[in-house]
Amino acid sequence: MTGYGAATKGSANYQVTVELKSLNSKFLELSLKLPRVYMKYEQRLRNILSQQLVRGKIAVLINVEVLNSEKRTLQINKALAKKYLTEIRNLGKYLEMESEVDLKFILELPDVIPTEIEKEDSEEWDLIQRAMDDACAQMILSRNEEGHALDKDLRDCCDAIDVALQDIKILAPKRMETIRSRIDQSLEDIRHKVETDQNRFEQELIFYLEKLDINEEIVRLGQHIKFFRELQMENKSNGKQLQFLSQEMGREINTIGSKANDAEIQRLVVGMKNDLEKIKEQVLNIV
Repeated sequence: MTGYGAATKGSANYQVTVELKSLNSKFLELSLKLPRVYMKYEQRLRNILSQQLVRGKIAVLINVEVLNSEKRTLQINKALAKKYLTEIRNLGKYLEMESEVDLKFILELPDVIPTEIEKEDSEEWDLIQRAMDDACAQMILSRNEEGHALDKDLRDCCDAIDVALQDIKILAPKRMETIRSRIDQSLEDIRHKVETDQNRFEQELIFYLEKLDINEEIVRLGQHIKFFRELQMENKSNGKQLQFLSQEMGREINTIGSKANDAEIQRLVVGMKNDLEKIKEQVLNIV
């Protein structure tokens, strides 16, 4: 979901520039940098962004240049400025300090020059809205271009996991035969030393082998891979589904690894985990 979009709209009275920068995020996180005078538009801008961008950590910068001075009226709160000056001078006397009070300093004090505009200008909002829409459209285009490369990366990683899974399918039956043979050999070595119940032994062996069986995990992982590929082909927003599915794939891979008890399968599981981590990182880019 990384991307960038910018747009400028102008009229005889205003020139509006909107810039959007997006980073990866599981949710929609909006950071709007607005001059105080435009805070009145914040909620409406958030609504526009949430409807169009869905996910991502979005930084929003809006700059409005007033070309017609009549569109902004400067009102200095003279009474408040005089009150500030009186209090500063009284403080100087109290502290026995002599200092000149700079006019610029007085003007920068809170509320001496009010920044809020009581009357909203529909022309100004229209330009801001149009610039925001165009910037969103550019960002979506930027995301789509990145998405083509991202789609290939996801397919490659998914294919690599599938190839490893097919190898595990071949190794799994041989592994079970090896485990059973090893247990039989160990029992044979101690058979002359202790008395064993063959029926009980067979029951315990079946129970043990069932605990080590990974066929169910192999089947479920194969189904997850198939569903992941189907979701990739859909032309709709499914980033959260892919993220959830990658977590389910991880559970099956981890279970196969914990039950494997086989060096070759463990090696394949390590490779699958590596490819899955790439998938988990990349699905955060998908809306």
